[in-house]
Amino acid sequence: MLKKQLLLILLILCIGKLSAQTLTVRVENADIGRGYLMIGIFNDEINFPDSYFVGERVSVSDEIVIVTFNDLPIGRYAVSVYQDSNNNRQLDRGIFGIPKEKYGFSNGTRRPNFNDSSFDFSGNMTIAIRIR
Repeated sequence: MLKKQLLLILLILCIGKLSAQTLTVRVENADIGRGYLMIGIFNDEINFPDSYFVGERVSVSDEIVIVTFNDLPIGRYAVSVYQDSNNNRQLDRGIFGIPKEKYGFSNGTRRPNFNDSSFDFSGNMTIAIRIR
């Protein structure tokens, strides 16, 4: 009986590990020492790109910044990044709503569109986003 319980516990632990993995986001072309990178992971079209599922704010110490999101459930996601150069926690826009700060989305898209930016996350993976 104890053997069966131990096997059941191990199975539950393995299933949990398979359903939650690590997503690594590699942000390229950041301006060193200028504010923070705001990285949002979105899991649905309704909230994209305004209300993220998981997010991080990280300082910019190099042109390439690597951020790891642990225990992310398997699913469909899109990632949005912008460099908050003046630390006001928003993407500043100029005339006609054109961003004044560097930004980017997963899949290299330039416009905030969940379907174009989304990808299937089924296990540990790394994506690269070049902000411009």
